[in-house]
Amino acid sequence: MVVWRSLRVKLVLVYTLLILFAVELIGAYFVRALTTSLIHNQSEAAKSQAQLMATLVGPQLEHASKQQLSSAVTAVLQSVPQFLNGTVYLLNADGYVLYTSAGGALVGQKRTDSEATQVLIHHQDTVAIRFDPVASQHVLVVAVPMYQRAKFTGVLEYVTSIQPTYDTIRQVTSIFYTGSGFVLVLTIVLGIVLSRALTRPVLEVTRQARVMAAGDFSKRVTPSSNDEFGDLVVAINHLAEELDEALSMNRSEQERLRAIITSMSDGVIVLDSKLDILFMNHSAAQMLGITSKETWNKVDVLNLEEMAEEALTGDCMRIRVVGEEIYHITLTRVQRREQTDGFVAVVRDVTEQERLNQARREFVSNVSHELRTPLTSVKSYIEALRDLGDDEKDTRDNFLQVIAQETDRMVRLTRDLLQLSGLDRGQTYNLHQSIGLTDLLLQVQQRFQLQAERQGLEFSVVAPDDDDVFIVGNRDMVNRILDNLLSNAMKYTPAKGHVSVSTRVFRDRVIVSVKDDGIGIPKDDLPRVFERFYRVDKGRSRRLGGTGLGLALAREMVERMDGTIAITSEPEQGTQVSVTFVRDEGVEKAR
Repeated sequence: MVVWRSLRVKLVLVYTLLILFAVELIGAYFVRALTTSLIHNQSEAAKSQAQLMATLVGPQLEHASKQQLSSAVTAVLQSVPQFLNGTVYLLNADGYVLYTSAGGALVGQKRTDSEATQVLIHHQDTVAIRFDPVASQHVLVVAVPMYQRAKFTGVLEYVTSIQPTYDTIRQVTSIFYTGSGFVLVLTIVLGIVLSRALTRPVLEVTRQARVMAAGDFSKRVTPSSNDEFGDLVVAINHLAEELDEALSMNRSEQERLRAIITSMSDGVIVLDSKLDILFMNHSAAQMLGITSKETWNKVDVLNLEEMAEEALTGDCMRIRVVGEEIYHITLTRVQRREQTDGFVAVVRDVTEQERLNQARREFVSNVSHELRTPLTSVKSYIEALRDLGDDEKDTRDNFLQVIAQETDRMVRLTRDLLQLSGLDRGQTYNLHQSIGLTDLLLQVQQRFQLQAERQGLEFSVVAPDDDDVFIVGNRDMVNRILDNLLSNAMKYTPAKGHVSVSTRVFRDRVIVSVKDDGIGIPKDDLPRVFERFYRVDKGRSRRLGGTGLGLALAREMVERMDGTIAITSEPEQGTQVSVTFVRDEGVEKAR
């Protein structure tokens, strides 16, 4: 069946059938015309001979007796040699045979053939062709009426063989069809040559199309003509160039898109319509701890199957908690010809964002609580002051002192919050001031010596032996750090306790340590002491006027100056906080 699908075979077959049909049509017409012409000519000749014989023989029927009729007619017929080529029958007006050249046995019998009968009835010439089965040949029968003095006297029937004519027609037909066979063979050969010439460009274009379908667009077809097939070759070459350029651009876009997806911080997972993974970028693999395709089943923790049903009608978004991580997942359906071709899942790690949001909520809550407590206290004391009499001066002074303390507490809280806010916003500070350490510690000692004496504490500051030790930073920040540390140390150290400031000088850094032998900090609370608003003993801290922001603020400022801060503590034994500053040996001293 593949052969019949070939364009060449179809062209040869159609071409051959058309030629065969034309030859057969022409042959049939030619044979028919030849046969008609030959038969017509021979019929007209036989008819003329019959009429001539009737004219010559007619008078003999009137003058000769029956005994003399045969010899008289024979003499007339022999006088003209062409009359002897057939058989002659003379019939009277009643149809009886008066004479025949076929022998005397038929004389006197009634002639019943159709041609003679028609002439007897209609008195008109009749011509007919019959096949004589006895002689196995075609014969021409001509019957003409005979008249004497306008009176119908009988019929002359002339029968002659025309088989040679049919033999001639058969030979001519055989010659014609033999020639037609040779023409047909030549036609087939020419058809094959022509079909090859016509289909060669089509086959070349077909091969080019298969090569293009395999992805190779570099080959071109050479046009072999300037006709429509040549235009087809030019068009297919142009198509190959356009497709090559389009696919090159498409590959570039795919590579660019793949590079973008691969470098995205968000995880991207591409799935087919059956939710089998086709592609996963590095971020997604890193989020889920996937190291190879064999571990792709770890994606099941995201429960994408549940989301796929909802994604059929629109983007589906979910929050998934996997261990300690929080992921925001968006699943989108990929459509092709209005059918679901797959899904794309974008996984974003929002753990840090959620922690920041939680920290922000806790911060707002803590600030609200820290402000509400002193405001409530101030409001209560103010209401109590309204009810005091003029003779309750001492009580009024105590209430006013409490109000002043709570107000100072809110001022400190507000100041610390503003300081932290500035640090969080990246507020610019001069962090390259050169600060003399000896002078700095001397000022600190002067500020806190009186407070230590009031609380009954032993307070000592050990400055470096070398007065030329300088640190790099912001003077206000350094003073604020030391003030916070010393305030905490004195606040949580009972009377007769010890608070000390010591230094250790290294080549590129200076460590300042604040140590006390106060109540200390439990081990479980140490990791959180630098958190904002965190207090080990919340009730005691508030009573002592703490804001819960001192150590958090100190750490922020130390880190801003490229330093470090560390704390060690034992309950009921005391606490030591060590701050590392960058040592400066060349920057001009700040004043």
